Amino acid sequence: MFTLDLKEIFKISDRFKGSYTLQPKDVKLPTDIGELKKPVKVNVEITKDKNGYKLRLSMEGYVELECSRCLEVYEKDISQEKTKLLQNIPHEEGTFHLKPKDLEVTFMEEPDKVNIADLVREEIILSIPMKPLCSPQCRGIPGYAVELEEPEKETKKESSFAILKNLLTQKGGK
Repeated sequence: MFTLDLKEIFKISDRFKGSYTLQPKDVKLPTDIGELKKPVKVNVEITKDKNGYKLRLSMEGYVELECSRCLEVYEKDISQEKTKLLQNIPHEEGTFHLKPKDLEVTFMEEPDKVNIADLVREEIILSIPMKPLCSPQCRGIPGYAVELEEPEKETKKESSFAILKNLLTQKGGK
């Protein structure tokens, strides 16, 4: 339903634009990560690129997470815009190596076919912090308050050579 056959699309046009509303059951977010309660709105624009396809993905939605400190459930905004390169998986024998520029590349499992729901799931997972917090000031479970560390104030320490400097100035001044 959300799989695009890019080879067929680009026979007809040199650009593809689409808008989708993905239901939580379409995205299939793993339950241990978070939960989608509302649909995610997605806009996609795909153009042909010399190395594959250039994808601009814009999505709006919220995921429910559990705070790591207070264990309260809260909503995190997952709205974002992303530009990625879509490429077919290289069919070379053996292994292939990723270069730093390949970090914003998504390899298509099937040649010239991309599943929008899979892309959205991947971006949601990447946007969720390892230790989600409902707010940076969260004090934790009531009755078990966490002491938040205050930033250390810089104190100017005197150099250990300052004593020698003082001795030299005193000796030279006599």
